Amino acid sequence: MAWNCKLCFVSLDTRAKLLMHYRLQHSHYSRISPLPCLYADCICTFHSFTALKAHLSRSHKNVGRLETEEAAHVFFSCHMCTCKQPFSEEALFGHLRSHLRKHEMVPCPFKNCNYRTNVYSSFNAHKSRKHMGSSDYDDSVVSAESGSAPATSSADCDEGPTQCESSGSLDLLEVESQCDAGNLRAELQRNLASLFLKMQTVLHVSNMATQEIIEHLSQIFALSQPLIKKTISDVLQSFDVPVTEASIEQVVSAVMDSNILTSSTAEGQDLSSAKRRKTYVEKNFPVVVPTQYVLEPGHTVVHVSILEMIQEMFRHTDILDKVKETTTSPKGHYVSHQDGSYFKDNELLSFSEDLTLPLILYTDDLEIANPLGTSRKIHKLSAVYWVLADLPVKYRSSLHVIQLATLCKVSDIQKFGYERVLAPLLKDLCTLEEDGVFIESIGKAVRGTVMCVVSDNLAAHSLAGFTKSFRAKYFCRFCKATQDQMHTCEVGSGEFCLRTKASHDFDVHAVTHGESQDQCGVQGDCVLNQRLKHFHTVTGFPPDVLHDLLEGIVPVELALCIGEMIRCKYFTHEYLNKRILSFPYQHADNVDKPKPIPKTFTVKNTIGGNGHENSTLLRLLPLIIGDKIPEGDGAWAVLMDLKEIVELGLSLTFTEETIQYLQTKIQDHRRMLLEVFPRFSLRPKHHYLEHYPDLIRCFGPVVQLWTMRFEGKHRFFKRVVQDTQNFKNVLNTLATRHQHMVAYHLSAPSFFKPHQQTSKVSSVMVSMLPDIAKAYIVQKTGSSMIYSTSRVNIDGTDYDVGMFVSVGQVGELPLFCKIEQIFLVNTEVVFLCQKHTSHYIEHLRSYELFPGSLTVHTVSQLNDQLPLSAYNTQGRLLITPKRYILV
Repeated sequence: MAWNCKLCFVSLDTRAKLLMHYRLQHSHYSRISPLPCLYADCICTFHSFTALKAHLSRSHKNVGRLETEEAAHVFFSCHMCTCKQPFSEEALFGHLRSHLRKHEMVPCPFKNCNYRTNVYSSFNAHKSRKHMGSSDYDDSVVSAESGSAPATSSADCDEGPTQCESSGSLDLLEVESQCDAGNLRAELQRNLASLFLKMQTVLHVSNMATQEIIEHLSQIFALSQPLIKKTISDVLQSFDVPVTEASIEQVVSAVMDSNILTSSTAEGQDLSSAKRRKTYVEKNFPVVVPTQYVLEPGHTVVHVSILEMIQEMFRHTDILDKVKETTTSPKGHYVSHQDGSYFKDNELLSFSEDLTLPLILYTDDLEIANPLGTSRKIHKLSAVYWVLADLPVKYRSSLHVIQLATLCKVSDIQKFGYERVLAPLLKDLCTLEEDGVFIESIGKAVRGTVMCVVSDNLAAHSLAGFTKSFRAKYFCRFCKATQDQMHTCEVGSGEFCLRTKASHDFDVHAVTHGESQDQCGVQGDCVLNQRLKHFHTVTGFPPDVLHDLLEGIVPVELALCIGEMIRCKYFTHEYLNKRILSFPYQHADNVDKPKPIPKTFTVKNTIGGNGHENSTLLRLLPLIIGDKIPEGDGAWAVLMDLKEIVELGLSLTFTEETIQYLQTKIQDHRRMLLEVFPRFSLRPKHHYLEHYPDLIRCFGPVVQLWTMRFEGKHRFFKRVVQDTQNFKNVLNTLATRHQHMVAYHLSAPSFFKPHQQTSKVSSVMVSMLPDIAKAYIVQKTGSSMIYSTSRVNIDGTDYDVGMFVSVGQVGELPLFCKIEQIFLVNTEVVFLCQKHTSHYIEHLRSYELFPGSLTVHTVSQLNDQLPLSAYNTQGRLLITPKRYILV
């Protein structure tokens, strides 16, 4: 039978050859493109070749031993409980140790051994001392039964037991006999270059360190010549082969020359120096070399051609396939940018029947030097990134998918302006709009344009030509509200004149022709608006949920309300911090758990913190201190309304009803905030928030256009500077290193992570499962055994046993289910869950859960694909959602 590679679809005739193919072709990309299991019905993936081999030995060891469909299966039975599972040493001793952790008396499973203990360490010591390497188990513990073969039977493996049970090694002589030695040498040299590229771009090893590693390894290999010579001589003599000193020297010399590390890194060879390695990479990998433009002596800007980058990206079949993944949104739903009115009104993007390329640009400043040191602001950079908007959101979030367009110094933008600094980028964008870029895999040119520019408010106003002071009279890029009007009128009242294309063009004309220096907050035209036909300033700058809500309104109002509750003596500042630190955060909450509230929060009028931490604190605050707050407290009501607004703002799907509900909540929150805190002065971000309902209709879900993932991209450049400590021509250094990193990813067999990933599975007898799971599995597959796992990653989201998901509804309230087990049925992930009905607690804005019966669900059945953690608080099981659950 044929064994097919899941990464490049090569077909080989034996498992061992496929494993060797993995080792030669894909193992050096395993950190970015995980190695999948060889078996078609197993979705495990691994970040190292060693882990893959261990998995094959552990989970597929006995696959080749099944010679008939009615083969004997080996199971283990536990005397402590009714458990009966397919036998493996790991499964047996893992189960016994679970009893030992409960301090239960466990008997030794080996034959004729009467040892018993309830101490975990004593059991391990006894096994190591008395039964090391033994497989003579008691017949009552391990036994064979007759049954139908599982899915991974002899039909999946045409090899004998010896070959299947091996680690998959294949004699290199056989490999060399199947391929040309020259081609193998070239492939090994490319693999070695890929390793050096990975060291520099993924692991951030400096050029100097890389060179030292190479030299030391070469030196070690050179010093090993006497050992090689003696070994060869001993082997030849053991076979009674007559040898001479000259022949042995010749063989040793041939062995030394055949070593790819020493031969490729020897003086004058392709990989011998940093410069030669760079030349080799740019010749043999899909590198788009950045271009440096001189604005004037001493002032440069680095640009990476968007057109060339698109061509290189679309040579990877993965990207074209994902771009073509189109999902039709239900009528009346806002699911993506394509459902927004601005996209639908764009003549190039929406009305063309051919493939188009809408781009999302991002611009922001980043400080690469120590922000507290003497070099701060001297090397402060401005970066422009871009991403293909039509890539599904689950793929756009990967940092290597976000591409670099321009790097320059902030001081150069202030001196020369956006038009000169972004000139190469604007030229590329104009060409993309007018002529398009030729895509080889499609066979024709594809046109595109900038759909929008994602950024924080300061960067948006700076590029768009609006006033950069948010204390100015006109501070809003969405309407012409003044500071005075913001405090007295709501956006929903209709008192503010919204900016339109026509009114904005009039304001720009007045400013550019000297009729006014600041026309309703407009100080100039946007360079993108000037040069692109299918982009306009008014429709091109969406709001940012991260800076407006999570790092803007939320920390300010948390400080305001917490200070008021402390003043009312519901709790103290020390008590609150103690509860925050001692709260039993689980799963993803443990990663984003909030920091203690600083003592200066009342002076600074903000608790600070990043967006993830602030979101977690606001969401879990009802479970942390909700029991200390009396019903009807005004400050608490303000926070709970804000909590609902954040849940709605982070939603991935909207209907007209939910948009109207969001508008109502924003209006109610504003009124309550000013009623409870009459002296509080609204921030401009409160006004921006009031525009969100209309902006969702224009842009689609705004959380898909936030800056969170783009800001994560800054870490790459900061890490490069930190590791290299090289500020000489820093722009070119950063851009070149980035393009080498992208080339490494583009040369990988898969540009995106697999749809489903797990790293550890175990076999489970279907007959031992609950009836509802058994019925579902029997309907889907006739196998008597399936795989089970405790964690699975689906499209970047981790699902763990013990987490809760929302499925369906009961009485207009979401139904929550606790994941009890995770099964892989025909490569589909299936959750065995315990249903929990819910009761909504208004005071906590959370759900109280009540357990029920078992049920089976798949990911496609979930109301929301973001799993949650439930917490026992005051004798109740409570859960609070991260975003609005549309049932």
